[in-house]
Amino acid sequence: MEKERILAPYGDVNIPMLKEFSEAKGISGHEAGASRCMKKWLEGYADTFEYDNLGSLLATKKGTKSEKGPKIALFGHLDEVGFYVRSIEESGYIKVAQAGGFWPHVLMAQEVMLTTREGKEYYGMISACPPHGMGPEAAKTVKKLDELFLDFGVCDKQEIEDLGIRVGDMITLVSEFKEMANPNFLMGKAWDDRIGAAVATDVVRHLKGEEHLADVVAVGSVQEETGLRGARTAAHMVDADIAIALDVTLASDVPDSKYGAPLASGVTLGFMDGSVIANRELMYYMEDLCKEMGISFVYDFMLVGGTDSGEIHKSKNGVVNMTMSIPARSIHSQRAIIHRKDVADTVKVLTEFCKRVDWDLVEKFKASNR
Repeated sequence: MEKERILAPYGDVNIPMLKEFSEAKGISGHEAGASRCMKKWLEGYADTFEYDNLGSLLATKKGTKSEKGPKIALFGHLDEVGFYVRSIEESGYIKVAQAGGFWPHVLMAQEVMLTTREGKEYYGMISACPPHGMGPEAAKTVKKLDELFLDFGVCDKQEIEDLGIRVGDMITLVSEFKEMANPNFLMGKAWDDRIGAAVATDVVRHLKGEEHLADVVAVGSVQEETGLRGARTAAHMVDADIAIALDVTLASDVPDSKYGAPLASGVTLGFMDGSVIANRELMYYMEDLCKEMGISFVYDFMLVGGTDSGEIHKSKNGVVNMTMSIPARSIHSQRAIIHRKDVADTVKVLTEFCKRVDWDLVEKFKASNR
């Protein structure tokens, strides 16, 4: 079956919001800038805001009916892959420790932003010794991270310290959000996983003025890239009846790709990954809902890696859980590409789902494992 071509901008997508989410700075353990962005876009839509002690944001849209309803949590992690200053050389170059995984091949000559503890910002670049004079084998070798250095255009270590740069400062990759030649393709940094946090935010925004029994909690979790850490504490705090992790998955429509889903798939339902197996009845319900709404969907079997679901479903005595994904090209690099259809369709389905959830449906999901 030939893939549908979508040339006009698709669906209800808040481009200014996505731009701010993408361009916010916040690596694992340093997500405050991203959480402030999420909170800003939820003001006037969520009824309450809370933080756990790691910094995850919990924004709750309370049910509109008089009786107490179930609690649905939509998790999107706020942290992006990036670096911390590990050491400052006497020459003024900076060595880094990574927060999250990078393939060093994608890092050479890339622009970075260093943020000091006082909030000052400085541009730099990732560099290494040039290939001139290297043997042919050395020139073909991927540089290890400890062979790279960051150049901030200074003379020596004293100049770096005079700028207020210290060990432990945050370094983020620099990339401007852009709508591409086909405006449905959106390029930016940190789609892994600001797009998940943005989808959770947009669902709450779409619920304004709608009737729903369930309390809906948009969770901007922290430290996912360094071990799903924020999901553990946030899941314990929110204590949801149903929790859905929203994350990216690999794009299968690029050369030599074996896993994931193609861009413009619509809704991507995560059947299982390296950390979780979806609740079966919840998965079946999402399938039927997509069919009823005329929204295309695909399945994702990401058998390596994991998402926040890996910790969410194990919280307390267990949580009804699954993952829904947005396919993204070139994740864990300077910039990635997503498609408007995947964003708009996922928000649409989740908004309708949140409007329909009641205690009977929760019990049906729970009973599937008995």
